[in-house]
Amino acid sequence: MLVHFPIVLLLSGVGLDLYARYRGRADLAWVVNGLLVAGVLTGALAAGTGLLAFFLVPAHTGEAHRLMYWHLGVQVAALALFAWPAWVGWQNWLRPLPRGPRVAGWVAAILLTVGSGLGGYIVYHGGAGVQPALLHPGIGGGGHSHQAGGER
Repeated sequence: MLVHFPIVLLLSGVGLDLYARYRGRADLAWVVNGLLVAGVLTGALAAGTGLLAFFLVPAHTGEAHRLMYWHLGVQVAALALFAWPAWVGWQNWLRPLPRGPRVAGWVAAILLTVGSGLGGYIVYHGGAGVQPALLHPGIGGGGHSHQAGGER
């Protein structure tokens, strides 16, 4: 829940902003701005839980561990970029975003999509966050852990 809500809120904010701009619907600005602000706030919560997970996640593959750094970097960049349009929207609640913050939101949406794809790949293909006891016995070898014992 903490991971998916910010993704949906932020991408919905960018999508609705594009729709509102295309249709000349300046009256939707407050909804766009609300989605962006809520997305950044919940994104900060998700980032905090992700940082905890980085250190506490059960054993995972070395490849998953390497991709975690990319996931972290891309998602931090996306959230930092989203902070600009969210801040501008907060300051001018009823007004559409100016060009600069709007473009930053588009770039952030691309980064968020790439980073989220990486996160899904890490979990569903790298086994990060999956309890080793749930895996088939042939899958468990060669994992990496941040817990006592290090490499397995």
